[in-house]
Amino acid sequence: MNNITGLRFYVNEDLNLVVDDHREKTVKHKVISLHSFCKLVKNSVEVTDVQTGILPEGCVSYRESRDGNKFVVLELGSERMDLKYEKTVYPDFPVPRLLYGFFLSKENKIQRVHVAVADIGTLRENTKLYKYPFSNVAGFSLCIGQNSMPKVKSLRQLGSIPHYIFSMPDNNDRYSPDRTRLGLEYRTLLETLKDKTWEYYYTDVLIPNGKTLADFIQG
Repeated sequence: MNNITGLRFYVNEDLNLVVDDHREKTVKHKVISLHSFCKLVKNSVEVTDVQTGILPEGCVSYRESRDGNKFVVLELGSERMDLKYEKTVYPDFPVPRLLYGFFLSKENKIQRVHVAVADIGTLRENTKLYKYPFSNVAGFSLCIGQNSMPKVKSLRQLGSIPHYIFSMPDNNDRYSPDRTRLGLEYRTLLETLKDKTWEYYYTDVLIPNGKTLADFIQG
């Protein structure tokens, strides 16, 4: 005696979906093509719009997960920044092409920051990346020590965060001389670079890290 109750699903030899309904005294038998079944499932899935608001200038990539967490990549867009190392201030210090990746919570709290150095030219998924020549970055991950990141009310405000990061006092954390072709200690590196142009990084300083922009965007 068949004691199955409820619905039974299986695929028959013709690759169609078979549904046996055992919920009543008489078993109801229905055959559905897999194409029709997939179409039914697709039509039943609720799709919600994602409203980003105004994105920051230089936004390269945006990703939002189902739980509302976000990953936003933007290009710094500046060739010089004010840099402070210990008690020394380096105004208008040259920098290479920097990309910042911000991991944000649903409430737009910055949880983590990634930093990358990109090759010159049009940004593409296969754009080559280089080792970060300065301190406080391991791989892509930025370490801000005891400092805290401000909460942003809108994604547009992310454009000011790289300047906020550069305003933090710098030190030797996570720095290694083998990050650059110059092989210098950090203080000597900064003194060497302060009067150069951003192009100098690409001719004499940077070392490829084997990653591409696609790797960075994937977070």
